[in-house]
Amino acid sequence: MQRLGLARIVVSLCLSIAGAARHAAAQVPKLGKEYVDATSLGFQIKMPADWSFIPPQPGEPNNIGRYAGGDMAILRNPKNGQPFIEMDVQLLKFDRRAKPDDAPGDRPDRPFARAAAANFAEFMAKVDGAWMPLAKERKELSINKVPAVRSMYRCEFDKAEGIAANLLVYEFKLSPDVEVAMLGTGPADEKKWGKWESAFESMAKSFKKLEVAAPAGAAPASTGSAMRDQKRAALQDEVTRTPGWMLYETRNYFVISAKNDDKQFLDELLERLDAIREKYEELYPPQLAKELRQLRRERENAEAREKPEPTEGEPQERKTKAETGDPFERSRCSVVRVCKDSTQYHQYGGPGSSAGYWSWVDEELVIYDDQKSGGRANTWAVLNHEAFHQYVFYFFGQLSPHSWYNEGTGDFFSGYQLEHGKFQLKPFNWRHRLIQGNLKENRYAPLKELVRWSQGEYYGSNKYKFDGGENYAQGWSFIYFLRTGAKTCKSWNPAWGTILDTYLRTLVETDDLDQAVDRAFAGVD
Repeated sequence: MQRLGLARIVVSLCLSIAGAARHAAAQVPKLGKEYVDATSLGFQIKMPADWSFIPPQPGEPNNIGRYAGGDMAILRNPKNGQPFIEMDVQLLKFDRRAKPDDAPGDRPDRPFARAAAANFAEFMAKVDGAWMPLAKERKELSINKVPAVRSMYRCEFDKAEGIAANLLVYEFKLSPDVEVAMLGTGPADEKKWGKWESAFESMAKSFKKLEVAAPAGAAPASTGSAMRDQKRAALQDEVTRTPGWMLYETRNYFVISAKNDDKQFLDELLERLDAIREKYEELYPPQLAKELRQLRRERENAEAREKPEPTEGEPQERKTKAETGDPFERSRCSVVRVCKDSTQYHQYGGPGSSAGYWSWVDEELVIYDDQKSGGRANTWAVLNHEAFHQYVFYFFGQLSPHSWYNEGTGDFFSGYQLEHGKFQLKPFNWRHRLIQGNLKENRYAPLKELVRWSQGEYYGSNKYKFDGGENYAQGWSFIYFLRTGAKTCKSWNPAWGTILDTYLRTLVETDDLDQAVDRAFAGVD
């Protein structure tokens, strides 16, 4: 799914900001500083002042980024405040130049790779048909000696009420193989559009071509890792084209942050990342990962020998990037993106009702500081959980355990509390209180069923009608018991102590969820 401001209905965003400005009128953007790309495409253009820059997600082939106005740039129904779309200014690229195989951000072998549009017409053909071109508005012109095409589109949201949006587009031809497009979305109301159009026109007319300079070299290596040096150099170049975002690093992580006005928060986040990783390594040491990867290679080789050779033209299976290079070194190039608040997080693509996520496709952990809503403790709990998923990915690739194991273990790490620079294991309070109450009411799934539930059942589509939060709590409690029960449970059965290790080993060795459960719980009541 392409994240397009021009086709994005903003219900999830507006839910997060409706209380602040349910019926506020959208404000025309003011001209601000230049967006500058001096190391890739070679251009600059003035963009809206005081609007937040939202970078593209990794692997988005045409999106340079967009400037979002947030709660003051929502097109709404004036009668009931219903949101239709968030007005924004987008920058797109159409770069047909040949690229090296290892070019960052444009990997054709990326899982679920997004195909790049070759030009703006092809790009619009992929957008839903709600946006209709206004043929009379199309003009060819030159801006600061750069050939350009100006065009307009309109989207009708409520014809009866006359609620619509206009899309003003400028396509700039930098070279025979490179174009940049600026897209400005604004209200189509005749009384309002003129001011929005004027603002977008001023931005477009500021467009200038720049000579492309080579990106600055990598900073002196502090780790001795060539892989980290390469990653650092790529990210340093990236942040030169992402206004408002800065790059930080620890021994094992690169952090790209838009929340740069709170040094105490950032310092603590950087400290916590390396500290919680030490706990991951205790339960999932690199040596274990190496052993299990060997089991997986043996299985995959055996499967490959049994597979027929692909016929000519048949697509080859793709491997994730985490399966190339040394996994331990690759894990030390982990990327964490910190949005400045919940609005920016959801504008970037964060799922509704979440405070963080790990994308194995994009190899990026995305989070925001939840201090104003759930509290800073919630931020750290989410970080611990999602960073666990990130950590194990680099050792096992896209492994898909049952949710009780996968999410239960993530929540197990969420319970760790940082005390004097070291993490101490504690019950995870989110899950602890809920499962205590549910146990008193006999409201829980039988374990023999829970351990075989699909993700859908775990998230709430189950015959007991237990919701995801209840199942997460039960999964956490089961993992916590298996990890700590040997020291705390008087009636502990030593056979229970091997369940988790056997489950993981069998899953990696066989890639069979049922076998993993069968072996792990063999002989267990």
